Amino acid sequence: MNYKRGLAFIVIVAVVGWFGYSMTQTERDDELFRDLVKSQQQRKSSEAESSALLETTKVTAPPNDMVVNLIPGNVWFVGKFEDGGGVEIPFRPGESPQKTDDVTPHHENPGFVGPEQCQECHREKYQSFLSTGHYKTCRPVNESTIDGIFEPGGNRFQTSDPNVSFEMIRRGDEFLQRAHFFDWSFEVPMEIIMGSSKMAQTYLYWHKDGLYQHNVTHITDGDQWINSPGYIDGDAAYARPIPQRCLDCHLTYFDFRGNTNRYTPGSLIMGVTCERCHGPAKDHVDFHRENQEAREAVGITNPADLERQLQMDICGQCHGGSRELKGDALSFRPGDPLEDHYYPPDEEADAKNSVHTSNQLNRLSQSECFLQSQMTCIDCHDPHHNERGNEVLFSSRCMKCHESESDCGYFPYEGVNFAENCIDCHMPRRATEDLRLKSVQGDVFPPLRDHYIRVDETATERFLTGSGDED
Repeated sequence: MNYKRGLAFIVIVAVVGWFGYSMTQTERDDELFRDLVKSQQQRKSSEAESSALLETTKVTAPPNDMVVNLIPGNVWFVGKFEDGGGVEIPFRPGESPQKTDDVTPHHENPGFVGPEQCQECHREKYQSFLSTGHYKTCRPVNESTIDGIFEPGGNRFQTSDPNVSFEMIRRGDEFLQRAHFFDWSFEVPMEIIMGSSKMAQTYLYWHKDGLYQHNVTHITDGDQWINSPGYIDGDAAYARPIPQRCLDCHLTYFDFRGNTNRYTPGSLIMGVTCERCHGPAKDHVDFHRENQEAREAVGITNPADLERQLQMDICGQCHGGSRELKGDALSFRPGDPLEDHYYPPDEEADAKNSVHTSNQLNRLSQSECFLQSQMTCIDCHDPHHNERGNEVLFSSRCMKCHESESDCGYFPYEGVNFAENCIDCHMPRRATEDLRLKSVQGDVFPPLRDHYIRVDETATERFLTGSGDED
């Protein structure tokens, strides 16, 4: 009886002190917690079976000195009375994320077929496209795609709280994050990569048909593990839902089931691939399979045939600042005006770099190069090839209009070939102030290339003196 009273007291104090739940909700949480403890006791009734389970899955319930509560949003919270931090997970503590058995799409696919279908006729473009950031911006986790160290010595991330840390582990073909909270730990599978590795990779996992983000992200610079963007150092948060606006800029197609982050698992076409710029390709593929002698493209959009602003609007879906959707994701089709599907960006928020993008479309539109020409994004970027970091190549495209390096006001300068790097002076990289990654060693601000082309004396001085990127 004393045990039951003590347990009830713990739950009531936690609810009143931290969450202000009603008595009805408290009783429900108390009953769920008792069920959890009971299930753990039943599991231990077979010692051999329990040992095998713990060895392979590391699944254990939180110890009795921890608070366990179901909080709004159907999220489980695990904490300690004497500590303000805690664990947030969408699955019951002591269990693992579940796979859904319901794989039937809720909506008809409007004609997205995936890039593999395109290679039948466009093999060269398909092969070169596989190395681009667009293709790599979302991928399944496997040995060849995931970054980071999974062996002791480089697989641990310690937060500023000595009682909260993470391990990145590999078990066969499975990659997981193991969170340590005081003397309790749990594991979450790393299943989907978000990010092309230019700056980082962050990771998603499935619980039923919901997609959630991992607490720990891998930063390419320094090959290090760190808190995901916006995460509080010292927590172990695995309940951040992934809304469709996130997937809108990382995937080609998905079946959205509603309720913020519910999707049909088998529907995902990962990466920003051919059809995000050319439109759903089913009609195109079907026609040309049946009419192999046809030379004029049918059922597809060539962005080069569109007027300049509509070309730019294709890129603006993801490179046009912090735009919110007006309706469901993936409703935009090449040739549509951007404002038909997205709200205007927040000009104040986009004055500097935002979480994912340096607002390339709007920043470029302020440039004299843009205002005095008919240039578009593809005048500088070939979306079918990986050209990342090739300053000489990009500068050669600048020199199509600026025919002589003597156009530069700093020309000549000993030891500098101006025609080989216009970029670092006129489009410097800037620290992403809203992309703040927290760690015990200090915050990290990964730099992004600014697409406002201008005379920047500070950036030029840094380039000429070799003192690095703009802060």
